[in-house]
Amino acid sequence: MARDSEREHLLSGESLRSFPDSTAANAEDDMRRKLKYFFMNPCQKFLAKRRLPWKLLLQLVKVILVTIQLIMFGMSRASRIDFMETGELVFKHLYLKDWSPSYETMPYPPSMGTYAVYTIPDFFDAVNFVLRRYNRTEEIAIGTYSFVLPNGTMEPVKMCKTFYEQGVIWAFNESYILSSTQQTDCFSMLPVEVNHSLVYDAEVYLGKINKSIDFNKLIKLSLKFSLKTIHLKSLSRTNTPDCYQFNIEILFDNSDHNGQMRVTLNSDEEILSCNGKVSYANDDQLSLVMVTLFDVLVMAASILSIVLCTRSIYNAVGLVKETVKFFKAHHPVPPLSFSDKLEFINMWYILILVNDLLTIIGSIFKIMIENKAHDNYEACGVLLGTANLLVWFGVLRYLGFFKKYNILLLTMKRSAPNVLRFLICAGVFYFGFAICGYVILGPYHIKFRRLSTASECLFSLLNGDDIFTTFATMSDANTVMWWFSRLYLYFFTGLFIYVILSVFISVIMDTYETIKRHYQDGTPKSRLHAFADQCRDDPDSLFQLSEQNCCITSWISIFAPKRSELSVQCDAPIDDSSNAI
Repeated sequence: MARDSEREHLLSGESLRSFPDSTAANAEDDMRRKLKYFFMNPCQKFLAKRRLPWKLLLQLVKVILVTIQLIMFGMSRASRIDFMETGELVFKHLYLKDWSPSYETMPYPPSMGTYAVYTIPDFFDAVNFVLRRYNRTEEIAIGTYSFVLPNGTMEPVKMCKTFYEQGVIWAFNESYILSSTQQTDCFSMLPVEVNHSLVYDAEVYLGKINKSIDFNKLIKLSLKFSLKTIHLKSLSRTNTPDCYQFNIEILFDNSDHNGQMRVTLNSDEEILSCNGKVSYANDDQLSLVMVTLFDVLVMAASILSIVLCTRSIYNAVGLVKETVKFFKAHHPVPPLSFSDKLEFINMWYILILVNDLLTIIGSIFKIMIENKAHDNYEACGVLLGTANLLVWFGVLRYLGFFKKYNILLLTMKRSAPNVLRFLICAGVFYFGFAICGYVILGPYHIKFRRLSTASECLFSLLNGDDIFTTFATMSDANTVMWWFSRLYLYFFTGLFIYVILSVFISVIMDTYETIKRHYQDGTPKSRLHAFADQCRDDPDSLFQLSEQNCCITSWISIFAPKRSELSVQCDAPIDDSSNAI
């Protein structure tokens, strides 16, 4: 026990400072030993100190915990999103006249045209259909939907129309009188008495309340109403029913004034506090407690990781100050550069700190959601998902301890500046093509209707995806534009696939060949590494006597314990930022 304590004392470097006859050479040996130990990887530190790499083990355990937590949350969130999307689909079948499942397919390639109305009778038929269906929702809907008033009675549909203050058009002589000032008028839609019975007839009701719809002035018209429902899910302690209020808006969009009034239905949900009671077949109250405890365990692991990484960064900053002071005293010319000082800061620690903070905040959100105190699934999903992504990125750090994996990682790291410069240059070409395609081909090609879709189309093309369809879906209504699209697409695919992508690959391959040569011929060392490598002791013989008296004075051998050779093989990476966890 005393020998181990003395050995720790020797490794820390404090022993050399405690002797009054310690010379400048001994101070240099002490600093070399500190730097060499600091830049060791965990395997080498284990051989030197016989201490388990706790931060490394914690990060590996945290990868498992955070991944399990994200999968659990993902299953719950997927159930909720599926309920919301299905609910909106149900509302479209209930309230949109002649709605067809064909409109529910993926937007590309479109199987049908836009859902819209084109005549005034069709418009009023669509409005009346909504009013009548809403009145009979509880009667005809398979799902459990109720009106929002406290006593369960129906709240009238609210109609809101947005229109220009003045709009008169005489198309026969190409004249008009318009005003850009917009007005909005909202009112409730009630049934009217026809033949001694109450029916919903929007055209009759508007005339009764002295309202009218001038389609020359009309910009948009919306029908708004709300419904309440309960999502039962699987009825377990961890999946209790949720209560929602759907705020539904059916929009008739006439903003283009092109004879087509597009019709869309959107619904926003609000989570409500449920007052019901569930009798469970099996009393599994413990399952909910275990889920919460698991989230707390993830938070505890993240907090511990923050503490350990913060301590390592603090120690690194302290060593930076000590090293700067030492070099000023013993090797003042040239002074340590900023890049030399930056070698002490392990950026992997920064990455770990970021993902730990995201994990803690996301776990708090998740606990609040599970206990019905919060319903922001999106924010929680972004936090936990990003944290999990960064945690798995951190695994790359430990793969770098093995030679073959480290070559790939160093290639990515060393080529990053050149890749960034290349992407900036290629981006100039790319966005030029995107804007050109959007402006010129947009009216004739479905993939170029918006700037975002134009960019997505070009990105697919440069990856060799959907090339024939892009050519084939170009409208031939304008011959000049058809030929321009051919020249445009041929030039883009040829330039990016055969030239730019080839240059991109060569940039990375050049770095890869350089790294391979470094492995064969030796890596260029920074000033600090060259200084530290003058210490020739191996990690597992750091305490043995050195015949050249390089780092450890001869009297240390009196206290150094004899140790057998270990069969552990640790590949030391070339990466000069290998001060590892």
